[in-house]
Amino acid sequence: MKKRNGVLLTVKLIFILSLVVLIYSIVQVVKAPIEAKQALNDWAKKREEAIARPLSNEENPLPKGMVSSPKEQPASSPSYKEGEVIGEIRFPTLNKKVAILEGTESPELKKGAGHYIGSAAIGAIGNSVLAGHRDTVFRNLGELVAGDLIELESMDGTFTYEVTGSTIVDGNERGAIKLSDKAILTLITCYPFSYVGSAPDRYLLTAKLVKQEISPH
Repeated sequence: MKKRNGVLLTVKLIFILSLVVLIYSIVQVVKAPIEAKQALNDWAKKREEAIARPLSNEENPLPKGMVSSPKEQPASSPSYKEGEVIGEIRFPTLNKKVAILEGTESPELKKGAGHYIGSAAIGAIGNSVLAGHRDTVFRNLGELVAGDLIELESMDGTFTYEVTGSTIVDGNERGAIKLSDKAILTLITCYPFSYVGSAPDRYLLTAKLVKQEISPH
């Protein structure tokens, strides 16, 4: 009798252990895809955060020498003071607008697009050059195509430019941004847009003035 009870107990233990192993296996089978999906979601979130995070090394979108000599450029408006907010740039296609400040150093570029000192004033004859970081104010610049409109507003009035094209140049290229005897706009930022680290190239977007509404003084 005792021997029979011992056998039954052994059978019960084996059954319980088998049941535990089976349940564990089922849990693992169900849990694995959930964990795998969560891992993908975590990566997607991390990638988005990396894209949205400003670059720690604060790249300079406009290296010295890339614009033709300031001595040859049309003079900027005497009312522009370095670091001053001088206007606003609007991208209707991107549903985006940012401030324009005088100067292209780090303090200005942290707040918006920087107007290159020495380039033509906004809306004036000549090449008006604006620089911006690729991960903030000019993040979606590459989405603009020929024919898209860009609106700039300053104390002088509101000026509408039409995109004429874009080009990519080496970050060390000098004189890449040319002079002009017409009212044009050049936007510059680092490239590639999603490059990790200090981007080697520069993205130049050009536009021509097609409409202006002068403010009364």
